[in-house]
Amino acid sequence: MKKKLFILISILAISCNKDETDVQTDKSSINLVTGVNFRQDTNDTGLKLGNPNVLVNNKFLLYPNPANESVYILAEENVTDVWFVSANPEKIHQDVNFSNVLNTNLYNEQSIISNSNFSLIGQSSNSFKMNIGTLAKGYYKVFVKIGGKIYWDNLYKYENQGNNEEQFSKINDFWK
Repeated sequence: MKKKLFILISILAISCNKDETDVQTDKSSINLVTGVNFRQDTNDTGLKLGNPNVLVNNKFLLYPNPANESVYILAEENVTDVWFVSANPEKIHQDVNFSNVLNTNLYNEQSIISNSNFSLIGQSSNSFKMNIGTLAKGYYKVFVKIGGKIYWDNLYKYENQGNNEEQFSKINDFWK
């Protein structure tokens, strides 16, 4: 009887499929977007969608968001490097207080560089414009290096194809 029970338990354990588990993306994943702050210009208070996993710390402002061809960065101090890393939106970790999870040492520069789709290296300005027209439509984590520390914001890049209002309604509906 004990042998039969052992064999049955062994068969059940072996037959479990990894796909059946509910695995969520780690809340500190470099490719995860859990929300965005949309704004048109520096005076716009913005529209918060989801629970943005960003670390801005009032060090810089990225606008407009969403963007199509160009984005601007306005910072308190000079920005030396900028990287755009393609990211996936997931409506998870909506109850996490990211100020307790995220810090300037979370991602090392080499990891950001190896995941980067677009970069500007060797900048020395606190205000500049970047042409992102060649980037594919989708979400990006935009990393900036200020004073030797790395901060980031989430960006949605759209394409001027089709109805923009319809595109933004889909984005808004996703984060509800």
